[in-house]
Amino acid sequence: MSRVPFNLDEIRDDLDNVCLTEAVCKKCLGKKCLIGYSKYCVAECKSEDQGYLEDGIDGIPTDDLRGGYDEFDSLHAIAHLLNQCHSCKNDHNKNCILNIVRNAYEVIEFGEEQDYEGNPLSYMMKLNQINPEKAAIILDEYNAKK
Repeated sequence: MSRVPFNLDEIRDDLDNVCLTEAVCKKCLGKKCLIGYSKYCVAECKSEDQGYLEDGIDGIPTDDLRGGYDEFDSLHAIAHLLNQCHSCKNDHNKNCILNIVRNAYEVIEFGEEQDYEGNPLSYMMKLNQINPEKAAIILDEYNAKK
């Protein structure tokens, strides 16, 4: 039985859905791409049967700002990650796979990583101050999948 407390297959499916593919990028950049790096992290977590990747947060290619991603797919993927969050609050691990992947999506949607304190609702309230339209999309999907 898996020790990973998250649905890594759902996370991977969302990443595949957001990925621009070689049809757009011409060549896969792998770990130099926000989505490629996230896919790598998910695969590592799956192979190591754990929900975190040591120092995984440090490898996010925050300089990958190419754009072109589908906004709704990215925002919905953030909501799906929040649905899997265990509201760990003070026990929040920055190297949690949910945190790593969410940070990659944040760079795509907000241009930079956002602070997360282990609580989805507090996080969405902060996003609402930054971009109410995007926060509303995340909240709607979060509630729809709850």
